[in-house]
Order: sequence, then structure tokens, then C-alpha cells
Amino acid sequence: LRELLAPGCEMDAEERATGAVAVLGQMLAGAQTNQAFAAATRDAVNLWVVEVERVLTRVLAGSPLGEVADVPGLARAISASFIGMELMATVDPEGDEAAFRAMDQLGALLEYLDELGPATRRAVRVAVRRSVRKKGGGTGA
Repeated sequence: LRELLAPGCEMDAEERATGAVAVLGQMLAGAQTNQAFAAATRDAVNLWVVEVERVLTRVLAGSPLGEVADVPGLARAISASFIGMELMATVDPEGDEAAFRAMDQLGALLEYLDELGPATRRAVRVAVRRSVRKKGGGTGA
């Protein structure tokens, strides 16, 4: 996953430079009160989510996270985070940099998990599944 951070940063810069972020922000704002905008924006964002899900499925195959993660939900969370970061970067560039650093740290943790032995991986998988079940499946509000 850490290897995807550099292309993500490049895409972030490109999208901001082309004005796509401003357009997306306007579409999201318009979607709050206009069902047609909401449907069009959702469909456009879903194109992004599908691609993120494909990459996650490929990258997480065989990893401890891939064994327990809700990949479609994770793809939505990553996409929403990326969109939010894009929209916030103009008003909070330091926060944007901090968010990318945090993603790099998460990537480092995932790399560490990939290096664990089979027994430890199994223990992590069981603990994560148990925690998710205890919290009601990990669904949000």
C-alpha cells in the first residue's frame, strides 16, 4: 500500500491543478439539495471507488488485512478520505501533509503485518474479527 502513496500524491497535485477538485466540491455542495446532482455525483464518485476497490483487492491479496477487511467498504473510506483531503488541502495544507504522513505510517504497519509468521497472522485475524463482531460489524452511523 505504501507504494501507492506516491502516485496518490501525484494524482492529488494533478487534480488540484486542473480544477477538478473545485468542480467536485461544487457538485458535492449542489448534491445536498438537488437529487439529480446527487445521483450524477454519486455515479461519478463510484467510478473512482470501483478502481480503488480493484487495486485494494490486488494489493491486499494474501495479506492479513486482506483476510479481514471489508474491501468494498475500505475502498469507499479511502475514496472519501481522498476527496476530503483534496477539498481541505487549499485551506489546510499542513493538515493535508499530516494526513499523507499518517497514511504512510499505516502503510508501514501493514508492511509489518505482512512479515508476521502464520501463527501470529492467524492470531491477528482472529482478534480483529472478534473485535468487529463485538462492535456490531463495524458499521457507521
